[in-house]
Amino acid sequence: MRLSINWLKDFVNIEKSAEEIAEKLSLRGTNVEEIINPFDVEGKIVVGKVIDVEKHPNADKLIVCKVDVGDQIKTILTGDLSVSKGDTVPVALEGARLFDLKIVPRKMRGILSEGMMCSLQELGLEEKSSGVYKFKEEVQPGTDVIEYFGLKDKVLDIEITPNRPDCLSVIGIAREVSAIYDVDLNLKIKNIEGKEKFPVEIKIESDGCYRYTARVIRNVTVKESPMWLKKRLIAAGLRPINNIVDITNYVMLETGHPVHAFDLKNVPKIVVKDAKGGEEVLLLDENKYKLLGGEVLITDGEKILALGGVMGGEESGVKDDTKDILLEVAMFDPVRIRKTSKAHGIITDSSYRFERGVDPNDAIYVINRLTELILELSGGTPTDILDLYPRKIDRTEIDFDFNFTNKVVGENIEEDVQKKILGRLGFEVEGNKVFVPTYRYFDVTRPIDLVEEISRIYGMEKIESKPFRILINSNSRSKNQKLRYKLKDALKAEGFLEAMNLSFVSNDIVGKWNFTGFSVRISNPINEEMAVMRPSLLYGLLDSLSYNYKRQNRDVKLFEVGKVFIEENGQPKDVEKLAFVATGRINKRDYTDQRMIDFYTFKGYIENLAEEFNLKFEFEPAEVEGFVPTRCARILLNGQEIGVMGMLDDEMMDKFYDVKDEVYALEISTQPLYENYVEVPEYRESSQFPSVRRDVSLLVPNDFLMGKVIEGLYKYKYVEEAGISDVYTGKGIEEGYKSVTVYCVFRAEDKTLSEDEVNKIWEKIKKDLIYKYPLKLRFEEV
Repeated sequence: MRLSINWLKDFVNIEKSAEEIAEKLSLRGTNVEEIINPFDVEGKIVVGKVIDVEKHPNADKLIVCKVDVGDQIKTILTGDLSVSKGDTVPVALEGARLFDLKIVPRKMRGILSEGMMCSLQELGLEEKSSGVYKFKEEVQPGTDVIEYFGLKDKVLDIEITPNRPDCLSVIGIAREVSAIYDVDLNLKIKNIEGKEKFPVEIKIESDGCYRYTARVIRNVTVKESPMWLKKRLIAAGLRPINNIVDITNYVMLETGHPVHAFDLKNVPKIVVKDAKGGEEVLLLDENKYKLLGGEVLITDGEKILALGGVMGGEESGVKDDTKDILLEVAMFDPVRIRKTSKAHGIITDSSYRFERGVDPNDAIYVINRLTELILELSGGTPTDILDLYPRKIDRTEIDFDFNFTNKVVGENIEEDVQKKILGRLGFEVEGNKVFVPTYRYFDVTRPIDLVEEISRIYGMEKIESKPFRILINSNSRSKNQKLRYKLKDALKAEGFLEAMNLSFVSNDIVGKWNFTGFSVRISNPINEEMAVMRPSLLYGLLDSLSYNYKRQNRDVKLFEVGKVFIEENGQPKDVEKLAFVATGRINKRDYTDQRMIDFYTFKGYIENLAEEFNLKFEFEPAEVEGFVPTRCARILLNGQEIGVMGMLDDEMMDKFYDVKDEVYALEISTQPLYENYVEVPEYRESSQFPSVRRDVSLLVPNDFLMGKVIEGLYKYKYVEEAGISDVYTGKGIEEGYKSVTVYCVFRAEDKTLSEDEVNKIWEKIKKDLIYKYPLKLRFEEV
């Protein structure tokens, strides 16, 4: 919200700079983001009277004027040929600045111009001007234009939090300033009696309308607004239109309560009702909207006059020939207005205020203020006020112990001071009862809310900071917390960096790739990029990986431990998981190591993690959406699936994340790790006897998996270790096969094995490999 300091001082009599007011407001919860000069002009800009006009001898589109600027006569050239002798105009002289334009004397087709005649646009008082501004009233030449128009005004650009709709008004901020500086709030209260009975029938048939207050003013004159009114609207960021519309905007900004004016000839009666759905309405933004149903409508019984709380209809609005107007001051259900505004993508000054909640009990004051300004600026005769209030809102009553404030803030604030602060803010205090004004109805409901009001106005900077005294009754970290730290430390040791991402993901990406099968949607997302609670940590990690990759960091290893969201029995449930992703070189710090991360390197990371937890994982081939089928595995612990790992589909990574290198990803549930963690592994005494190793090269079909074969070798007597020592696919290997060298290490715990004992077992193993599996010996033994 933009607040004019000059306008503010209409309500609080203080001689403080904009900078000091901004600082005080910010320290008390109403943050001022910026101080703006809405009329960024300075220097010598004066009123000048044209005493002579001649055509330019060398230019048909220029005239040469002699201008009396008070203390001297200046020669000024202009392209506005309508300027004539006797006109009084604003003149910017040498050294003056109009926003980005600095005035210097310059020759124009051979004649020196000693200044510039100004339009209202150049002074910042109009969006677009057709020519030089000519004063309609008598103004003395030499008068300072900046002072005359009040262009030294400064504007505070204030950030209003959603819980403070009362501050979306000049009066609301003035009330804050009144409390901060302990000065009176000067409200302009004037009751205007009607000259005739209210002539229009009004019915409320919607529970979305809490109150409807109306008045008719006859014989108004629609015309241009006076300069003071236009100037204040421009300073607030609004465009002047005509006096009636400008007054409604002015009163909305001043009171915080949106109002509307209808052309009475188009309003035979008013019926406030709910939209059924399917109706179409043309609004003041000249767009046609199809209603969804449930919107609050202002109608004449059949035809829609306005979308209640959001925008008026084009056909019922005030026009240049309007003579009689109907003023509306209403209170609508904030939730209904918010839904309507969001559904149709219409955000107006009215909807912005109504959806946060306006004061339902200021309607009479607001409509009288409207009447006062309209009678002053457009004439007319007012009728009585009609006030319908079917959903009455009364003040909230709070039982309050003033000692509670001191207990909470740790400062001795006298009870009289507390009561004075509440009084300045509009609260009524009777003993230990505090009555909350209805402009704070949606915000202040509990004693602790009153403590916040008192302490912030009193000044948080006055309250001495003291450390909290807390008796700790805890056994430090729980088992799961300790193991979570152990997880993170193990991955950091592998060169991974921890990432922390939002718990929301885009509905678009989940719709295109969702290997989990879960999708917990948010009913009121901030935007479509945050419409789903993440079913996997990989979405955020891949976004982070992509961000780095696009910035030429191509060697990335990231992990995250956090909650994902699934459905269980139709209800959302959060589950903790661990995920990590990697791409690029294994060791980017070692220029001699050019190895790239591949499936087995990546698998090694999770196997190392298993060793840290003294666990043994099993891996089974799998086909999972988004992963390369031949490079994907399900991870099992004690026969239970706990996660998945593998290489992500390169087309998906290129299309969704703009990453063109191989990317490997893993996600597992952490709870099985915590539950099966073995703090101290079973002791196994090292054998004192030597081992014997045997190797054999086998021809293995390309599609055959050797994992189960290796596991089976441990069943043979004396086999201490078994594995693969080499894989060869080069020259001399039969097509469709690869050469795999398998080894076994034999050792006895009670003796030294003889060659015959080892050979006998080894021969048995080789025969079983050939007969049980589709394997061949690569080299025939002699």
